[in-house]
Amino acid sequence: MLTIRSLFFELDTQIAMTSFHMIKKFSYPLTCRFHVLYICLTALALLLGGLIYILFRNAEFVFFDWIHAAGSGRWFNLVRGSTLSSIPLPDWITFSLPDGLFAFAYALLITGIWAGSKLWLRYFWMASIPALTLGYEVFQYAGVVNGTFCMQDLAVETAGLFAGIIIGTKIIKSHCHGNKS
Repeated sequence: MLTIRSLFFELDTQIAMTSFHMIKKFSYPLTCRFHVLYICLTALALLLGGLIYILFRNAEFVFFDWIHAAGSGRWFNLVRGSTLSSIPLPDWITFSLPDGLFAFAYALLITGIWAGSKLWLRYFWMASIPALTLGYEVFQYAGVVNGTFCMQDLAVETAGLFAGIIIGTKIIKSHCHGNKS
């Protein structure tokens, strides 16, 4: 059964694949050093958000079923049962920060790929940043998708979105426009 969540996941996957294949053709040259910085910052945000989600969130989410289905259930239970997962964290870190980090990573990635492009398609991809990062929360509010709408989530996702766009734009300007060596 196709759900909104799986549709977003499929769309995110398609965005990533399309963007990856189009980087050579439409964006700054791959020899520009900022690509390493983009990849590291994006991976760090995804890793940190993922670790918070895996270690500190309730294990009832569908995502955790995937971990068990992939054969990593024993490792997963061991890590979650360790003293690390029993550290009390404020609710905003446990429940909102991962979404903000995911929004940051997506915004940074899309900005890094499309900010220098002159193609009209750039506007579609740039518009996908708020549509995907904030759209899920709005759909929760409307009752279209499962989940609980939370203004705090919306605020943290918005902060992540703007931080990703601003940092991505600054990296491009400082590493590619100023250093054309």
